[in-house]
Amino acid sequence: MTNIMEDNSLSEQIKRIFDQGKVYLDLQVGYLKLNIAEYLIRFFSGLALTLILFWILFFVVFFCSFAFAYWFGQMTGKWSAGFLIVAGFYFFLAFFIYIFRKTFIVRPFTRFILSQMKFDQIKEVENEKE
Repeated sequence: MTNIMEDNSLSEQIKRIFDQGKVYLDLQVGYLKLNIAEYLIRFFSGLALTLILFWILFFVVFFCSFAFAYWFGQMTGKWSAGFLIVAGFYFFLAFFIYIFRKTFIVRPFTRFILSQMKFDQIKEVENEKE
């Protein structure tokens, strides 16, 4: 008789363990969903902010370039000279950025993405390399 009661309580304990395991897995799935949602919110809000700032900066640079080209053309009497100087400046700027693309673009972008993803261990390794 005691053997049957022990089997019954053992089966109840096993059932309770499985139920607790299911609750634990459900909580972990919920936690993962929250982490993914947080990451996506930060990523897309950062992307939207970057695009907005890019377009504003683009128009500022665009109009300043025209203003400088017209001003320089007016000072020298050759409109083409002003526009050629602006084009040359952008050519050298593009060449400079291409040469130092890892320093100015790849590494900062990689650090930004990793910081948004909260990979603390990877950041520590990256800091040790420097």
